[in-house]
Amino acid sequence: MPVTQINAMLGRLEQGFRQIKQVSADMAHDLRTPITTLLGQTEVAPGTPRDNAYYQRLPGSNYEELQRISCMIDNMLFLAQAEQPDQEIQRVRVDITEEIARVCDYFDDIALERNVTIKVSGGGTGWVDVLLFRRALANLLSNAVRYAEPESQIEVVAEPVREGIAVRVSNRGPTISPDDQQRIFDRFYRVDLSRKDSAHSCGLGLSIVSSIMQLHHGRCWVESSSGVTTFGLLFPPEKTDACSDQR
Repeated sequence: MPVTQINAMLGRLEQGFRQIKQVSADMAHDLRTPITTLLGQTEVAPGTPRDNAYYQRLPGSNYEELQRISCMIDNMLFLAQAEQPDQEIQRVRVDITEEIARVCDYFDDIALERNVTIKVSGGGTGWVDVLLFRRALANLLSNAVRYAEPESQIEVVAEPVREGIAVRVSNRGPTISPDDQQRIFDRFYRVDLSRKDSAHSCGLGLSIVSSIMQLHHGRCWVESSSGVTTFGLLFPPEKTDACSDQR
C-alpha cells in the first residue's frame, strides 16, 4: 500500500477518534444538567419542610428533566444507527406538498401559542423515505417556531430543481453568525445560551436533520442575514448513481 494511502487512512482514523472523544464530552456535559437538577431536588425535598404546592410541582419538574434525558438517548441511538454503512432507507415517490401540510398541521397549535403563522407554497414530488422526511422537516419547523419573532410568518417552500427537490423553511428572528452557521449541524452545538431551552431541546435536532440528508445522499444548509434565517433540504431525484433504495 502506498505511503500516501496509509497516511490518509491514519488521518481518517485520527479524525474519527477526535469526533468520538468530542461527542462523548458533549453528551456528558449535556447530561450533567438534568441529572444535577434531579439529584438536587431529590436531596433537598425530604430534608426541608415545604408546602403542598411545592410537592405537587416537583413531579412535573422531574418529568421534564427525565423527558430531556430520554430524548437525548433516543436521538443518540438514531444517529448511531444512521451512521452504519449498510443502513438502508425505504424511499418512495410522494407528493411533497401533502407531506409538508401533514407536518405543518401538527405545528399549528404550537405556532398559535407563539403568535406566529405558517405559510406553505410551491410543490412537487420527491423520492424520499416518508418517515425520515417528516422527522427532518419537523425538526426544522420546531426550530423555526421556537425562534420566530411574535406576529411573524414562517414560510415553507417546496421547489423542484435540477438536482431534485428543495424544501426551505424560513423565519424572522435572531440572525445566526457565519461562524455559527458553519457548526450549527454539529451534535450538541447551540448558537448561544439564550437560544437554549432545556425543557424542549437536547442539541441534537439539526444533527439528526444532517444524518437524514446523508442517508438520502442529499444535503442541508442554512442561510441567515438581516433577521431572516432559512434552513434548506435538497433531496436528489429517483435512482441516483450514489445509491440504490428499496421500494
